[in-house]
Amino acid sequence: MISEHRPDVGPERSGSSVPGETGPAPRLDARGMPVERAARDGDAPARERGPSLLLPALVSAAGVLLAGFEVFSLVTMDLPEGEPLPLHRAVLSCALALGGFSVTRLLQLLVFASTRRRRRQAGQELAEVAWQLTDAHTVHGVWALGVSGSIALMGLLGLWSLLDGIPSGLEPGWPLLLVGGVLALLGRLAWLRTSACWEGAPEAF
Repeated sequence: MISEHRPDVGPERSGSSVPGETGPAPRLDARGMPVERAARDGDAPARERGPSLLLPALVSAAGVLLAGFEVFSLVTMDLPEGEPLPLHRAVLSCALALGGFSVTRLLQLLVFASTRRRRRQAGQELAEVAWQLTDAHTVHGVWALGVSGSIALMGLLGLWSLLDGIPSGLEPGWPLLLVGGVLALLGRLAWLRTSACWEGAPEAF
């Protein structure tokens, strides 16, 4: 059997075989260089992994331990009949357990994005980052706002029970309301600042 050489078939043939048509546009990196070429040349910068998840995990673990300790203290607390259990520390420790990871991660991403923006404005060559890092602050910002709002809601309930004259253990309520409001404000500012740092970055969509 005689082999036939066809120039339009083979691994060395790229693009479309139909005359007049061009293949798909190559994907470019931050320097405007085709990604495939940079990978072949061996001069493509390594992808940056971003901040470590260890610190947010430790903060969340500390919140879980504190929440467990507070629940145990409330269960074993001996109070006079009719006196409500003090719930302030339990609310704050549970908030730390539920929102400590997202709040810490949001601050990490703010520092990370701010540092990359300063280096980019200084003309330094930056390594590529996964696109998830450019949008992760949105998820953590929403969760942080939810937890902060829950703390503020507990404060409002404390104020309501104080005015109503029926104790609930959340009195006087204004400290929780203040903590929740401040956390919500700082979380929102960090969210907006991080989004602003990613504007104009080649990694951002």
